[in-house]
Amino acid sequence: MQLLFILKDSLESGLIWSLLALGVFISFRVLDFADLTVEGSIVLGSSVAAALMVSTSGFLSNPFFAILTALVAGAFVGSVTGFLNVKLKIPAILAGIISMTALYSINLLVMKGASLNPTESITIYEPVRLLLTNVFKMTNVANITFFTKFITNLVINGIVFFGLYYFFGTEIGLALRATGNNSKMAKAQGINTDRMIILGLAISNALIALAGSLYVQSYKTSNMDLGRGTIVVGLASIILGEIIFSKKTFKMWLISIILGSIIFQLIIGIVVALGVSADNLKLLQAILIAVILASPQLKVWLNNIKKKRGLRNVKN
Repeated sequence: MQLLFILKDSLESGLIWSLLALGVFISFRVLDFADLTVEGSIVLGSSVAAALMVSTSGFLSNPFFAILTALVAGAFVGSVTGFLNVKLKIPAILAGIISMTALYSINLLVMKGASLNPTESITIYEPVRLLLTNVFKMTNVANITFFTKFITNLVINGIVFFGLYYFFGTEIGLALRATGNNSKMAKAQGINTDRMIILGLAISNALIALAGSLYVQSYKTSNMDLGRGTIVVGLASIILGEIIFSKKTFKMWLISIILGSIIFQLIIGIVVALGVSADNLKLLQAILIAVILASPQLKVWLNNIKKKRGLRNVKN
């Protein structure tokens, strides 16, 4: 039963965090831009959604409107980071730090404190729950809570996946990828690389804010600690997916990131189930992430050792 619970929680959280990983993928892999705005934009998405959900107005408290607003807010913040970099010539890391620092105060203002818990608010999962109950004639609604969240998150991941796959196959998407691969060559081909960087960062942080808005609706809490270490988690999910699964095509690359996020959350769930205390969890998580991030280099070392042993055996 405990393994089943871990698997359920990993699927639920993994699908949410995969949106974060896809956002990080666009900035770090596609654009080759070290964007640290991530740790602020995910909290922005959760805080905006939470603030709207607890509002008294029926329209503003609509969970779909909360998600849309979070998307727009994330895109705006990403555009600001891009503007600081390409127009004001501030280095990428510093531009992200400036935006992240500003978002700390903005998120506190939005939530009117360090946390916000919309426990009684209607979430995006409620309409799906009612639909499943009516279609499948389920009398015990509690039994479909996991399926409600899983199906909803899976559908949203599917929309994002197909949207990104289609977008990066268009002329603008290819221009964005070209900007990340070789900005000088892209400029020589007449591509406005400044616009591409701003657009890419806007899409990246919009997805990250989307992850934050779904997180608050799933777990009914938003706090300032949500953003701590998220950029590393996103990178670890990307690299873990790249190591385990194929990335020969762009489509498989995107799928590997989603699966890598789920597997990473599963690993964390197993570690917690083994009885690791909350005080040591961050340390073990940091070690795990370091191993995952270093795994490509470790694989190179192991291959070199095997080659050296092979050469020695041939000489002998």
